[in-house]
Amino acid sequence: MTLDPILAPHRSIRVFRPEPLADGMTERLVADAQRAPSDATGQMYSFVRIRDRALRRRVSELSGDQRHIVEAPEFLIVCADIRRLTRVLEHRDQVPGRFPATGLHFATVDATLAAQRLVDAAEAVGLGTVCIGGILTGIEALVELLALPAGVMPLFGVCIGWPGEEPVERPRVAMASVLHADRYRDQDAEAIERDLNAMASTTRSGDWARVLARYFGAGGIMEQREAGLRRTLEHQGFAWTREG
Repeated sequence: MTLDPILAPHRSIRVFRPEPLADGMTERLVADAQRAPSDATGQMYSFVRIRDRALRRRVSELSGDQRHIVEAPEFLIVCADIRRLTRVLEHRDQVPGRFPATGLHFATVDATLAAQRLVDAAEAVGLGTVCIGGILTGIEALVELLALPAGVMPLFGVCIGWPGEEPVERPRVAMASVLHADRYRDQDAEAIERDLNAMASTTRSGDWARVLARYFGAGGIMEQREAGLRRTLEHQGFAWTREG
């Protein structure tokens, strides 16, 4: 038995046909997502389904004007969510603990595992998906727009729909770069060059390092997002100090 027919063909889809998903299909995908592993049975995630078109357009604007957010038949925002289990405890007169760092860690893991299962389920029936990390760009306004309460943190979005394009499969770095034996090891120069060459075709310039610098280099996109993310983490109750 092999999973290759389902998993190997994955490609991010950013152009979708206009026809909607069949009635109940989104709910079935979320039901599949709910079968993902979860730490301590907490199920610390929520999906916010954005159906209002004006709301979609605003989310798209906050995410760098990504048109597929507006055009996809379905768009979900994946959230880390410790609020729900806190309310369960309070409902039964239990005192919730304070664990912002641990809560963020496990809720992010739970949410990501559930979202990946949703993506796999969607692609198994011929749908296309793309995950949207760009919601982080306007995350403070997004939290306000969606009225997300403390204990709920948006992580990324997922567009879902019938593919309107057939993009080429993108390469990946060598398995030796991500699979370590017993101890972590840094890459040597030869391995770094191997991966740069492998990923060159993903860029117009043929220089993957330039793409990485745009996102992860000094003054890059990730640095620009940092202050807003930290403020949002604090606002949503996920901030912590050295003392806890």
